[in-house]
Amino acid sequence: MRSIPTLPAPREDVLAAVLDPSRLPTPPAVALQVVHAASRPDCRPAQIVSLLGRDPALCAKLLRAVNSCLYGLSHPIASLERAVVVLGLNTVRSLALGLSLPAVRMTNGTDSGLRDYWLSSVGGAIIARELTVAARGVSADDDLVAGLLRDLGAILLRQTYPVEWGALATGDRARWLEDPCEAELEVFGIDHADVGAELLRAWGLPQEIVEPIRHHHSPDRLSGTVGRLRVRAELLSFASLLVHLDEVAQHPALLQRLLDTAETQFRLSRTGLITFLERVIPKIDEFALLLNQDIGQCPDFAAILLAGSQELVNLTVEQSRNHLGENDPRAVTPPRPVEPSAPSGFDLVQTPAPAQTLEYRAGGLLPDSLSESVRDWPVAGSQMDGYEIRELLGQGAMGRVYLGYEPSLDRLIAIKMLAPKLAAAEVHRRRFVREAKVAAAIRHENVVAIYSVREAGGVSYLVMEYVDGGSLQDQLDAQGPLPVSKMIRIAREVAAGLAAAHAQGIVHRDIKPANILLDRKTGRAKITDFGLARVIDDVTVSREGGLVGTPLFMAPELIQGQSATTRSDLFSLGSVLYTLGAGKPPFPGDQIPVVLRAVCEKEPARLRDIRPDLPDWLDRMVLRLLRKDPAARFQSADEVVAMIPKG
Repeated sequence: MRSIPTLPAPREDVLAAVLDPSRLPTPPAVALQVVHAASRPDCRPAQIVSLLGRDPALCAKLLRAVNSCLYGLSHPIASLERAVVVLGLNTVRSLALGLSLPAVRMTNGTDSGLRDYWLSSVGGAIIARELTVAARGVSADDDLVAGLLRDLGAILLRQTYPVEWGALATGDRARWLEDPCEAELEVFGIDHADVGAELLRAWGLPQEIVEPIRHHHSPDRLSGTVGRLRVRAELLSFASLLVHLDEVAQHPALLQRLLDTAETQFRLSRTGLITFLERVIPKIDEFALLLNQDIGQCPDFAAILLAGSQELVNLTVEQSRNHLGENDPRAVTPPRPVEPSAPSGFDLVQTPAPAQTLEYRAGGLLPDSLSESVRDWPVAGSQMDGYEIRELLGQGAMGRVYLGYEPSLDRLIAIKMLAPKLAAAEVHRRRFVREAKVAAAIRHENVVAIYSVREAGGVSYLVMEYVDGGSLQDQLDAQGPLPVSKMIRIAREVAAGLAAAHAQGIVHRDIKPANILLDRKTGRAKITDFGLARVIDDVTVSREGGLVGTPLFMAPELIQGQSATTRSDLFSLGSVLYTLGAGKPPFPGDQIPVVLRAVCEKEPARLRDIRPDLPDWLDRMVLRLLRKDPAARFQSADEVVAMIPKG
């Protein structure tokens, strides 16, 4: 084996060490044959079908991909011949290579960097493809393959120089996200993009793939070349930032760059970018499953993009609030401490500490310490501090909820864990701990009980009452508007739960159907997720946390920058009850700014005009809850409970 040069060394020496045949990944043979054959002008579909037939596993993946949500075909395709004809040679060429990439074997197959590589590459690949599709561009599947391959050189550098790479990756994270190549050049004399391009060139891949990958962190260097090369390099650069949106959102200058790029190069406003991310997440997950990568079962994609999307929502709300303030005397924006160098409208949050590693094993115990990067979640059979993990109940941007069992008390419990990537940021950990403290103070049959808050290996989690049943949102999705009797019972129970919370000085701030659980046996409604709640006198954490809530159910005073009060929860309760009766929220809209303006300015239609079977008193109660002026609403949740007859 060729000896590894001592760094720093000339580019050629480092490249020779990295591309040493004994270290190189094994290229996907059949896929490369398909790529070379399909690139010839005289190629025929029958030739491609013949080549693909040598790899039954690849054929199966190709058919699954054709029939996936990536292509949205109206009728399923059952034969390989038909798939090649329908998709075309170029698309099949790209898919064959992309679907074969997981077969690539590195010398250190257990290296945690491989998992990070696939998380970033699969997400970035689908983002690149979908951006091209949305722009009605050509060669979208070539963009997908370029996205998958763009960081392959990073794996080669990492396995050749693990010590130097480890020191580099744990350094200045903002600089690393913005342009890792600059830092790599200082350490290695070559960057990962250049290494990857040289490997792909050796594999015989076309220039249209190789050169954009070589320059995907420096697209300007392709100014004098064929236009499509620079366009693809810019696309890959943007996808690389977007797939790490949760981290990018922690650095205002870098986030501003991403937003500017989205606007100028891809014509995506903030709300357009949020919509794009919501649409692309299922496709990322499905493609990960097609590749047979274990990341297909991992929530990282959703957690990363949803957490980043929440930051974009907050910025959009802030922008809309400021816009309302220009012409609306009701809009009051309290002063907020912002560093002078920060772009206007950005909430500054603490830069996350270096992530840590957490691994769970079936039947094993949660480790006492963590290292490098938190990636894995508990699996069925895991144990944590004496609690048994039985199954996943749900997940979101803030974390996961598991069904657990507490042997000492012989009872089922729910365990809510903070998303590892969020756990690295102090602001999120404080919000999570605050959720436990404020919720644990409430003892009421219509509020999900918090039993304890714990931490193991740097990961915070809550032990909660287990409610066997879905959310009110689930019931709305399945059945539409509720019967009058059920609507009245839920109104009374949710109002009673809010009264108990308000009596403890707690404002929930995010009352919505998804945060109201329905017990399967008793039908009782229980309020959950006090992650956005705040103790009324606690202003410090509220300022640092920024504006929170769900626009469709948010009170107008929150949109206008005023403090949340108990009457803000009552407005949200009114929005929930309206939705239960009408089957739609009182202020619907396709875009966040439209919803925000409607909440602040428009009056909802009377419920009885939509549901004549509703009693008049219920219609009047809901409309009073939805008054724009907090003083015109009910003054307490107890008043609402008193107005609702017991059934």
